[in-house]
Amino acid sequence: MADNPLPPNDTEGKLPSGTRGVRKGAHGKGSARQTLLLKKRKVPEEMSSDEGASVIPVKEKLSPATTAKHPKSEGKAVDENWGNAPSGQQGARVVLWAFALIVPVLAIVTAFVLINQDPPEAPSEGQLNFNFNLSKEDEFDFTGPRAWFEENPHVHYVGAIDILDRLNQVEGGKIPELVFRHRDFALGEITDHGLGWDSDFMTADPRTFKWTIGDTNNTGFLILEGLRKDQSTFRSYFVNSEQGLRMDWAASTAWGEVPPADLFSAVGQREVMIRCSLDKQPHYDSKVDEQRSWFLVMLPGSEKQVWGFAPSGSPVDRDLLGLFNFGNFILDRQEDVRAVIRVGNGKGNLKENQVEIVELLAGEWVLP
Repeated sequence: MADNPLPPNDTEGKLPSGTRGVRKGAHGKGSARQTLLLKKRKVPEEMSSDEGASVIPVKEKLSPATTAKHPKSEGKAVDENWGNAPSGQQGARVVLWAFALIVPVLAIVTAFVLINQDPPEAPSEGQLNFNFNLSKEDEFDFTGPRAWFEENPHVHYVGAIDILDRLNQVEGGKIPELVFRHRDFALGEITDHGLGWDSDFMTADPRTFKWTIGDTNNTGFLILEGLRKDQSTFRSYFVNSEQGLRMDWAASTAWGEVPPADLFSAVGQREVMIRCSLDKQPHYDSKVDEQRSWFLVMLPGSEKQVWGFAPSGSPVDRDLLGLFNFGNFILDRQEDVRAVIRVGNGKGNLKENQVEIVELLAGEWVLP
């Protein structure tokens, strides 16, 4: 209720409905006011007086854009509208459901195919998987120096191991027939200097060998590397000659015309053929001596350092640099290349461990 002051001459007064009269001085200094109770009571009366007017919720007044995003479907119960989402979200859910159904099906099909696929055939004992990547047969030369091995690798691989087995059975210096290439030369050197090894080859498991094929001067060869019974390593060369598969004894023993210990005394008198490993680095050459191209020469079974040179820019120098792919931007640089060379004393003042490389005979240890 609101308190209104009564005029002095109106004892009863005609007051509005819902108010009561208050004498002057009852609330302060005579100022009339309406009480809070009256204000609160007017609110429902004003609302009830506007019958038929549309009611707008406060939430829609404040943020109409937000409520418009999720319109309530007309004529549906609350339970039917529960979880409804805009069309964009419904499309994303359809994609997720599609993935959820397709991915398991693909996984099951893939697993079924892998389980029922035939496993690759593993090589049996004594048989190896020789793969030469012959997908393009037009590019494969069946008449090249390696064709004898590439056409039928298993036969020649087993044949090379058979030669090693037969050499293991040598007794009393009697060499079996049909094992050595250049047989007369090999037998003469064996008679003078021995077989070239003191321990038998380990050949029980053919899979333990490391094999390589190569060619030099139009002569193809097979290399077998493995262990002897004394655990020392060996590297044997095999060539398919006119008489059949044979071991190249000279290449397998790194034979040279003189032993490594006698090299420097021999070159003082004549040129000498040796089998060695060569290395070439740019810093081997010196600006002080630009007329010589230097190579490190490593002799088998010797730790002595030997330096060999070829005249810079000469045919011999170009041939030697070709072994290391110098000047080639496609192929990788090579190191420790095996070669057969001829060396001499050279011209000019050389140190005790320096020789001149006169000729490159082969890019490996097999000669034609």
